[in-house]
Amino acid sequence: MEYCPRTLRQVFESYNHFDKELVWHLFRQIVEGLAHIHGQGIIHRDLTPNNIFFDARNDIKIGDFGLAKFLRFEQVDQDGGFPTDILGSSVDGTGQVGTYFYTAPEIEQGWPRIDEKVDMYSLGVVFFELWHPFGTAMERHIILSDLKLKGELPSEWVAEFPEQASLLRCLMSQSPSDRPSAMELLQNAFPPRMEYELLDNILRTMQTSEDTSVYGKVVDAIFDEEMLATKNHHQSAGRLRMVHHDTSSIQFADLDTELRDYVAEVSREVFKQHCAKHLEIVPMHLLDDCPKFSRSTVKLLTHGGDMLELCHELRLPFVSWIVANQKFSFKRYEISYVYRRAIGHSPPNRYLQGDFDIIGGASALTEAEVLKVTMDIFTRFFNSELCDIHLNHGNLLESIWIWAGITAEHRQKVAELLSMMASLRPQSSERKLKWVVIRRQLLQELNLAEATVNRLQTVGLRFCGAVDQALPRLRGALPADKPTRKALDELSDLFSYLRVWRIEKHVYIDPLMPPTENYHRDLFFQIYLGKESHPGALTEGALLAVGGRYDYLLHQMWDHEYKTNPPGAVGTSLALETIIQHSPVDFKPIRNEATTNILVCSRGGGGLLIERMDLVAELWEENIKAELVPIPDPSLTEQYEYASEHEIKCLVIITDMGVSQTGFVKVRHLDLKKEKEVQREDLVRFLLNAIGTQFRNPSVWF
Repeated sequence: MEYCPRTLRQVFESYNHFDKELVWHLFRQIVEGLAHIHGQGIIHRDLTPNNIFFDARNDIKIGDFGLAKFLRFEQVDQDGGFPTDILGSSVDGTGQVGTYFYTAPEIEQGWPRIDEKVDMYSLGVVFFELWHPFGTAMERHIILSDLKLKGELPSEWVAEFPEQASLLRCLMSQSPSDRPSAMELLQNAFPPRMEYELLDNILRTMQTSEDTSVYGKVVDAIFDEEMLATKNHHQSAGRLRMVHHDTSSIQFADLDTELRDYVAEVSREVFKQHCAKHLEIVPMHLLDDCPKFSRSTVKLLTHGGDMLELCHELRLPFVSWIVANQKFSFKRYEISYVYRRAIGHSPPNRYLQGDFDIIGGASALTEAEVLKVTMDIFTRFFNSELCDIHLNHGNLLESIWIWAGITAEHRQKVAELLSMMASLRPQSSERKLKWVVIRRQLLQELNLAEATVNRLQTVGLRFCGAVDQALPRLRGALPADKPTRKALDELSDLFSYLRVWRIEKHVYIDPLMPPTENYHRDLFFQIYLGKESHPGALTEGALLAVGGRYDYLLHQMWDHEYKTNPPGAVGTSLALETIIQHSPVDFKPIRNEATTNILVCSRGGGGLLIERMDLVAELWEENIKAELVPIPDPSLTEQYEYASEHEIKCLVIITDMGVSQTGFVKVRHLDLKKEKEVQREDLVRFLLNAIGTQFRNPSVWF
């Protein structure tokens, strides 16, 4: 018999038991479907319960795309307007009002341009019907009419579901820019998923991936009855398996959950200010899919002998995506959990991590932006005086190894010992005490020559310190070979760019600091939360972030059949779990974000890099999404191409005549084909006003 899918309308009509958990589950699936079609550049324009179906597995499917439009550059022209059955009250076959209640006001008012937010308005009505079952068709008509025409909700329903009412008002806002996107809902609007939902999401992701064999192997690994029955008898075999009976590592108190959500939201806000795009990674992969970099991971073994690896870090899957799609200019962010092996047979530990990456651009300048992003997040929670930035370069570390006489066979062990003092501020008394312990181990355990250890000690005492002091000493002491000069020049450039963005206190060069990942072969950094003076404070700094340039990783993974060379890449990984553990519980409201990205451009003046950096930082301070082309002297054509590639519609163009507060800059909107000269001191005010109306208010341009 052919399967006939049910619609959500039929489910509403047969509601006989209201289940909050089921309602959230259904709503999440609808939002996931919208996020997918919007991600494909499509707006549905007719989202109603009649067009939401259940498949044979009772999974939600969005159908009937007869009125859908392809969305280019996030907006679409209405060619020829809408049929009258959308704009007015239509009656479907059941005798009920059809699409009228679900139609966004901008469609009814005939706006010349619409975007995917029309679907979010419709989603709001569906959301209300999920949470408010109706007894009769007449009751539905009266209540939905009041909601549509007056914005009124039943008072008793609002009292029972205040959070749902707040979300509903956002979804049904008269202003499209005030409505959240589907992706924003997925990130912010839902309670924590139940365990079965998390597992189901993993399996769905695997089943739709290009490597379809992964799905079956994950199912086999998790549900193989023989393995589950015998796991307690083979603990000594050295095979790591998922432990189901202990979930203590992934359950949080209410306050901890609230803080966790807040930390993630702050990070997301800052990432978006820098115009990064969110990419969600696959939470597992076959072990053979990635190059064998040294790391401690959680693995699952299938009965067929294949090894699966839980996500240990967020960068390798992203680089695989970059390689597969041959991206040469891209900004991304991800906030997700990573899994690390625990001691003995305990469950794997789960940590919240945030990643921010820039593909393409000039070295040192992109590292500076990555550090700026990282510090903007940390200073929301900690005093900047407590955050220490430690810088190093792969070429500089290599030069130190050679100068001190550390042979290749000893370098790994020496690096492990030196990492014991990486968290300590250079020239501090704690670091000097730690060096006494390390020196003893270098001499007694590794049997290094005393002259070699003395040279390492000289580096630690003389060449580790504040950038402006350490750089001249390093230039004077080390050979002036090309790799060393490159390292010192890039460190100098990086510090110059950080100064432009007012990041100059507690920035240190630490030539003895080894990288945490061996694909960091150029500039790399670590950021620590320094100790405080109050009782019970940390005696050593907690690691907040690691990052650096990973061109080496891209070269390793780049397909040799490609005719082009891989781009450069730099990224940071933030230990959000550390913020959660050490930050004071002092919530600040998240500001509503701007919805338009701004590209700060230059015309003439040798690229006006410093001026572009100053202006983009000023826009970030005002919570305006902004970026610049990350090279020192881009042509105007290159900047227009960058805007097109990154779907940026608004340009702010500065010249050497307009960089002062009394000068003028040009604001140009590419879609609207409008531009205006604005006095430099009025630019922020102008942009905030224009963004509030999505640049549509004609008075903005006069």
